[in-house]
Amino acid sequence: MKYRKSLVTKYVFLILTSLLMWPILPAIYYSPDLLVKQGSIYDAEELEKMWKQAAKQLLSVNDSTVNEKLEKIQAHYPKAKLFWVDQLGKTHGINGYVTDMPSHWTPTNLIHYIDRKKQQGIYTVTATIGKSDREGFMVFQIPNTFTTLAFGTENFLLTIITFIAGVSLVVISLLFFFGIRKRLVHLQIAMSHTGENGIPDEVSIHNGDEIGQLEKAFNRMINQLKNSRDREKEEENLRKQWIANVSHDLRTPLTIIRQHAHTVQRNPSSPKATKSMEIINNKINNLGKLLENLLTYTLLTSGKHPLKIKTIDVIEEVRHTIAEWYPILEKEDFQVHVNLPDQTLNWNVDPLWLRCIFENLLQNVIRYAKSGHYAGIGFVERDGSLYLFIKDKGQGMEHISETKGAGIGLSIVSLMTKEMNIDWEISSCSNGTIHYLKKNLNKI
Repeated sequence: MKYRKSLVTKYVFLILTSLLMWPILPAIYYSPDLLVKQGSIYDAEELEKMWKQAAKQLLSVNDSTVNEKLEKIQAHYPKAKLFWVDQLGKTHGINGYVTDMPSHWTPTNLIHYIDRKKQQGIYTVTATIGKSDREGFMVFQIPNTFTTLAFGTENFLLTIITFIAGVSLVVISLLFFFGIRKRLVHLQIAMSHTGENGIPDEVSIHNGDEIGQLEKAFNRMINQLKNSRDREKEEENLRKQWIANVSHDLRTPLTIIRQHAHTVQRNPSSPKATKSMEIINNKINNLGKLLENLLTYTLLTSGKHPLKIKTIDVIEEVRHTIAEWYPILEKEDFQVHVNLPDQTLNWNVDPLWLRCIFENLLQNVIRYAKSGHYAGIGFVERDGSLYLFIKDKGQGMEHISETKGAGIGLSIVSLMTKEMNIDWEISSCSNGTIHYLKKNLNKI
């Protein structure tokens, strides 16, 4: 998950915005004035100090001396307006500035004048001329916007902007948390309501944040539950079919044994009874093999069948198996064709499991491909690898016959080959079936 999509990142951004908004808004608001009036913003305290010091430096009070001094100050502060009042109360303006003045100055007039200018947003400084308070006074005026007082006074527009920004931040925060709550409630509802199959429906994913990842995990869980439910149904159907086939495999030989037992019971010493006893014995052996396969299959599916891997020569192992099964195949009128190379081929497998695979495949040939009367066993090279093959000329695995049973033998072959990492391929048609076995050396 990318950090820019994280809820934590968005929340931290929201907090930083709220913290930085208060110093940034005034800076943005006053920045145009600062840029336009760059170099023309004066410190109010410095102006007052300068003005009083200049007044004390005027030792002689006459028009030329005071006007000269104030003109110099006027040149340094072009935005300011200067005038002075002599001891008789007469106003002397610099550069003709004598408007909006009382005709005669009194302390009361001076106080009202300063208050009026303050209300007009004009910074006003007064100072007495010389060392005596009776020689008159001089006045310095400059708009507040050109002094540092502009940044300390209340500004209605800035207040409105700050208020709107604060309200917007609160609204955005509420929308942020309401959005999180809405998505969590939606996910909770989706988890609580189940569909027709008893499994909740998937939720739609619109974001890649933490809740989006949670929604993805929830959808994966739903898919796993659906797949598990499908597998459960499939396994249930297979189990029912398997039980039906096993029942058929058990019932068929028992029916035959019952019939031939009746024959033997009627006439024990007849040749027909002898033949029946032979058939009964064969069917009992088949039942024993079936029960043995059932036990093996049960142990394999429960993971309790012992597996002991060792390195063996598979060609030599096949040779011993053929030697044991050759008489059985000949007795069943099979033509046996063997093609074993004169070399060594080592496989890391369990010898007993490998022999069980061979025997089940050969038993399958005898039982279901008897009509072909052919069994081929050997090795063939395919795609640069040496494959063991067992071949018959029956009617193929798709052919339905009365002798077709539960397929426990092939199920055992499938489980054992998978556990020992042996590739097992089947090629079947109406002219016969070929089983290919190859040790997968890429798997451990």
